[in-house]
Amino acid sequence: MPSRIPRRSFLGAGLAAVGGLLASGSFSKAWGMPPPLSRRPLWIPNSATKPILAIARNGPAMVVDGLPFHPSWLGDSFSGNSIPFHAPESPPEWSALDEHVDVAIIGGGLSGLACAHNLRDRDWVLFDLRDRFGGNAMGESWERVPYSLGSAYFMVTDEGSELDRLYSSIGVYTEARIDEGTGFRVEYDNQLVDDLCRGCTAEELAALARYRDAVTHYAEVEYPEIPWTDDASRALVRALDTMTFHESIAGVCKSPVPALLAKAIQAYCYSSFGVGWDELSAAAGWNFVAAEEYGRIVLPGGNAGLATLFWNDLSRVGSRSSGQDRLRAGCTATTIRFDPQGVAIAWRGPGGETHTLGANHAVYTGSKHILQHMIPGLNALDPVKYEATQRVHSVPYVVVNVLLTRRVHEEFYDIFSIHDDSFPMNDEAFEMDRRITDALDGAFAVATPHAHADVLTLYWPLPWHTARFTIINEDSLHNYATIAAPQIRRLLALVGVGESDVASIRMARWGHAMPWAPPGAYSGDLCSDLRAPLMNRLWFANQDNWLLPAVETCLTEAAWVAKHLP
Repeated sequence: MPSRIPRRSFLGAGLAAVGGLLASGSFSKAWGMPPPLSRRPLWIPNSATKPILAIARNGPAMVVDGLPFHPSWLGDSFSGNSIPFHAPESPPEWSALDEHVDVAIIGGGLSGLACAHNLRDRDWVLFDLRDRFGGNAMGESWERVPYSLGSAYFMVTDEGSELDRLYSSIGVYTEARIDEGTGFRVEYDNQLVDDLCRGCTAEELAALARYRDAVTHYAEVEYPEIPWTDDASRALVRALDTMTFHESIAGVCKSPVPALLAKAIQAYCYSSFGVGWDELSAAAGWNFVAAEEYGRIVLPGGNAGLATLFWNDLSRVGSRSSGQDRLRAGCTATTIRFDPQGVAIAWRGPGGETHTLGANHAVYTGSKHILQHMIPGLNALDPVKYEATQRVHSVPYVVVNVLLTRRVHEEFYDIFSIHDDSFPMNDEAFEMDRRITDALDGAFAVATPHAHADVLTLYWPLPWHTARFTIINEDSLHNYATIAAPQIRRLLALVGVGESDVASIRMARWGHAMPWAPPGAYSGDLCSDLRAPLMNRLWFANQDNWLLPAVETCLTEAAWVAKHLP
């Protein structure tokens, strides 16, 4: 991990320079022992907050083009057809605080769960606005087959590394299955193909060989590590960051990239980053592609399985000494304020009631675009942090789980679907031709497969810049189901499953799940500014600290915060 980033000097003449933005005198007096609670806050019992939810065999259905779709979106909830946290909420009364903790963690996705795991010996609480923990690493279980509603896998790491030790400690290796790359397939012209250069010219074959050499080089000789761990790695990342991934690959190939290879790489970029290779920094692109060479760790339920391992560990911690639960699902942190003695957080419980909590430190693990609406006056409080958050871009995607009443016997883990020569190669073309890019065997890591149940997990990136507004309202479900149905039917035929074998199709939407790095993102101080604690009280652990949508980024940032939190 990198050495600690020096704390920036506070602008102006210390805290007094922004006194109007800090808490009032009555708030300052609230520190110390909190007053007795006049009523106990209510939140969802721990037993109901597990990241993987078991669902009924037969649920409601909406038939679209002959296929049974679940009649509502899963994943993100856009109440009233609006995007949450795009305006500040009314601040509460701060005259007294309901309780006090050492560390308050805001956000119960993988970053927040990992933070709580790393801080388990301290007095902490963990808030998440959803009914279950996991964020976009939530999942479901149908007929004892767990599957992911969001992220699916993470990479094999170096033996003996910090991540390797973490995985061992929480039980990853006792449940995971490793995909060593043999499960990677490409669909083209309704067939599974293994040759990305069939019919290529000698020049194109040479270009493909140079591309493969580059992948090997970045995997085994110079890996562009993000976050970088030394000066050489930082220099490599910044050198690659001067160009797009497309430009870098074209330079490697030294001739036109073979057509099917180009489409496969573009499908990979859409699926892994949510943007195409013409928008993506080459540093991020090679970071992902080279890591794939070492294989993928797949848990039952995808990354919901990893969230569950953390949840199992944290559930054993039980209640705080005050008798209040640490794991607070269905509880939305709405406002963050500072005081010379710490941080105060307003949060809304499942019933809509508002409470306040004081903490020595807080760790924020949500998307950076929300921050300005949770901290009143952030632009004046810390202009550098505010400006950095404005440079974080994220994209949405949809995950489609097809629940089947028979096993899929085709051997694969991940099928990238190119389908035909008209595969959209830029965001404008993709908006007009919205393609599901890859299909995963949702039961790949299940130790004892069900004899009469299976799941196909389909990933559907939305890589144009207004895409999230197409998944907000409830009518959008029918629109996307209509576009999805013929693609689902084609993929079912590809793996030898009939339409009559489909029990249900469940679609999950994620509005801001994937941050991405354009060229130049790693060349200045942006990532340092995103990671730096605010007033040495509010810390940040999220994949968007490094603009890299990876499980590893979530986990390493959580570990970094735990190491440096006073």
